[in-house]
Amino acid sequence: MKIFLEDIKKNNKNVWISITGFRTLLLFISLLEQPRSIQELIDIVKSHDVTKKSASKDTVRVTLNTLKAAGCEIGRPTKTNGYKYSLIKHPFVMQLTQKEVDSLLLIRERMANELSWRKVLLLNSFYKKFFSLTYNEEYIELEKNSRPLCGMDMDILKVISNPEIIGKKVNLTYDSPEFNIEDIEVIPQKLIYENTRLYLWCYSYKYERISILNAERIKKINSVDMTKAEINSNKYEVEYEIFGSSAKEFKPENNETILEKTNNSIKVKANVANEFWFIQRILLFGTDFKIISPSFFKEKLINKLKLIQKGYENGKD
Repeated sequence: MKIFLEDIKKNNKNVWISITGFRTLLLFISLLEQPRSIQELIDIVKSHDVTKKSASKDTVRVTLNTLKAAGCEIGRPTKTNGYKYSLIKHPFVMQLTQKEVDSLLLIRERMANELSWRKVLLLNSFYKKFFSLTYNEEYIELEKNSRPLCGMDMDILKVISNPEIIGKKVNLTYDSPEFNIEDIEVIPQKLIYENTRLYLWCYSYKYERISILNAERIKKINSVDMTKAEINSNKYEVEYEIFGSSAKEFKPENNETILEKTNNSIKVKANVANEFWFIQRILLFGTDFKIISPSFFKEKLINKLKLIQKGYENGKD
């Protein structure tokens, strides 16, 4: 609105504006943002070029009555609400069909795979405000329950995303899929966002190796040591080759180095800190990979595949 008024002044054109209508819209937007006291509403009217000459308690009250007549439900100021007027309900809602809602949620789902987790949180905030304009409880609940990272505690996220926590011993409460609720000690290394999930890459004292925790399963941060902690991690290197369609689409991770590249294949050296995570990555290549070294990892992977095959066979009727 300010930009519009500045353009009017620059062009020196006479533009007729209904002061009453403008004041009504101004107070409606102000109450839509948050509850306001009578004095706050008067100050808002006073601060605007169009309405500053019609700012008083009487004009504000008349304007509020106009909004009520238009179908707005406005809560009266009381001691319990800090003597503020609040916009409880209004008829100016956004109309969406179920098909449009489904399309909007699908768009967010696809965007969430391409954006950083910080931008996903901003996207969630925008969707929350957008869907609140429908005043449709079913749509609002659907939006809430389908948010990426909807189970993430924002207070915990603030702590684990702080660079100051990297390399320090942290005691936290974790809801483990295997052991349920338990207190564990870790040394955070970095946050990873993949497939709309946020993971804490960390050294685990319990397993004496690098582990990956689902950040949404972290229930509480109990303590953070002030000094840097030592890590005794059993890392090793794996050399492997990929070919076929996987080679064409291959993108190395931070812990991987391309050793050799031809038209048909790529040789890669990986620094493996988390074996489970690395095996999951390797298996995504399907039949388009071959382990070159070390031999103990070859054997471990073969045994892993045999266990998977056995599990499928046992699951047959």
